[in-house]
Amino acid sequence: MYSILKHTHMTFILLAIVIFILRFFWLKSGHANAQKAVYKKIHLHTHLTIIVLGLALMGLLHFNPFVESGYWLLEKLIAFVAYFAMVQVALNEKTKKHIQWLAFIGAFGWLAYIAKLAFTKQAILLVG
Repeated sequence: MYSILKHTHMTFILLAIVIFILRFFWLKSGHANAQKAVYKKIHLHTHLTIIVLGLALMGLLHFNPFVESGYWLLEKLIAFVAYFAMVQVALNEKTKKHIQWLAFIGAFGWLAYIAKLAFTKQAILLVG
């Protein structure tokens, strides 16, 4: 069960990243699909699925983000919220172009931080 949840979680993460890059490219190139509701919904639902699968993994592995040994997971959840906010700013057509680019690059910075937390399982900011 663990293997299925983990690989599905990773697949949806990859899918969300690809959709994010594609939607940003469409936005920058003026493509008609850039602001279609169906792509917005697909992107939102991939993020929601990532959260649900992550919570299922937490439950299956009995991880508690509110104890000292689980602070890395709490940081990961906070970083995911920051990543999601950056994605929303980057894909907002009303945001200034240079802010969109900064948010696009910043989103990948948060993804790198999330990946580091996932691989090392070591809290960086919430060291207690």
